[in-house]
Amino acid sequence: MLVLTFQIGDNRLALDIRRVREVVPRVELKRSPTGPAWMAGLFVYRGQAVPVVDLHQLLAGGECPEHLSSRIILVPRTDPESGEETLLGLLAAQVADLREVEIGKTSSLGGRPGLGPTLVDRDGILHLLDLDRLLPGPEPGSTPLLVGGP
Repeated sequence: MLVLTFQIGDNRLALDIRRVREVVPRVELKRSPTGPAWMAGLFVYRGQAVPVVDLHQLLAGGECPEHLSSRIILVPRTDPESGEETLLGLLAAQVADLREVEIGKTSSLGGRPGLGPTLVDRDGILHLLDLDRLLPGPEPGSTPLLVGGP
């Protein structure tokens, strides 16, 4: 499986490249004063308002560092009510490279929700991010991304 690798706190993570629409530079985000700490804000991408989740806040408890390698990973999501595809941004640091991993060599160590299976590659331990467990879809009538959060 081809994955995009990045860093969240002390954890090396990977995301199946089939779940990634595009990777864009970190831009200034418009924060909502009433949103949860892990909601980094919104930005406009090709005419669409895109909410951005700070994976550092969500998984590691601190803000995403402002490295030159910090990026917003855009992933498509389907709105359950309208069926329309929207984008969600995932803010991560040290967005590094694309790498081929063997999915058959996984183990489940339990631990934090959303980190998914643990893989071993040439650089050590790598967690395969499970977006469906990490960011459950919105329930009808609720505000997207604000349900099911920690």
